[in-house]
Amino acid sequence: MSDKTFFLGLGGQKCGSSWIQAYLNRQAGADFGRLGEYQIWEADLGSVFDRYKVPQPSALETLRAEAKRRLGLSEPAAYLRWRLQRDRSQYFGYFERLLAKPGVTMTGDITPSYAALPAPLLHKIKDGFEASGIATKAMFSMRDPVARIRSHYRMDLDKGIAPEPVDFETGLRAFYPSAEAAARTRYDMTLDAMETVFAPEDRFLCLFEELFTPEGVTALAGFAGVPVEAGAGSRKVNARGSAGGISDALTAEIARHYAPVYAAVARRLPQVLELWPSARFLTSA
Repeated sequence: MSDKTFFLGLGGQKCGSSWIQAYLNRQAGADFGRLGEYQIWEADLGSVFDRYKVPQPSALETLRAEAKRRLGLSEPAAYLRWRLQRDRSQYFGYFERLLAKPGVTMTGDITPSYAALPAPLLHKIKDGFEASGIATKAMFSMRDPVARIRSHYRMDLDKGIAPEPVDFETGLRAFYPSAEAAARTRYDMTLDAMETVFAPEDRFLCLFEELFTPEGVTALAGFAGVPVEAGAGSRKVNARGSAGGISDALTAEIARHYAPVYAAVARRLPQVLELWPSARFLTSA
């Protein structure tokens, strides 16, 4: 195995994954390529992820994109995603070419929706890179499920993905048990898949609530083998404002719905019972 490393970021969504990608990408020897999120593998899952499938470009779009590639220019993001989704050998080749550049030793794909990838797909990614002598390391950041879902719903409202509700709590109450919310909140399933595929030294777990602290930055840097940036936790990437407060009754309802998630995370990181405010609704007498 060479000293080349591919970092596979499994999200989670609204859990600091953009910040992690930005931190790693600005280190010496890093090149994470054209996109912040590649959104390739979740297209295989169907259901709520169908929208990630990129439609085939027109003949004119293809001619323009291929001309840019021949000239060494950046191809359009949608064309790149389509190309890598259509032929996964091109996915591996894309990152292999980044790592073949002089001085580049690490790259990666940190896409929040990858939290839903099952073990067979994680195996496929890991094996694909290891066939070329590239080590693969997995990372996963988790946030209080109620806060994550609340932020996710607010984002969907802002983007017009979710219809405007009568009021925020009414909309959130309908959203939290949906397949869309669950696909990105079942941390227990993500953890099981990671542990099936990756050795302990090749997987990194962190909590959004600790990520931006000096200790959180040090842990991330140590796992990635990069310098610790003092004060890096004060820089937020893709940070959104608060989704607004919700009642204790709805908070408790959401927490109880996702009780297996809290239990699974607490077995690995017991501090969540203190760091996740909504956990109190599961631990109180």
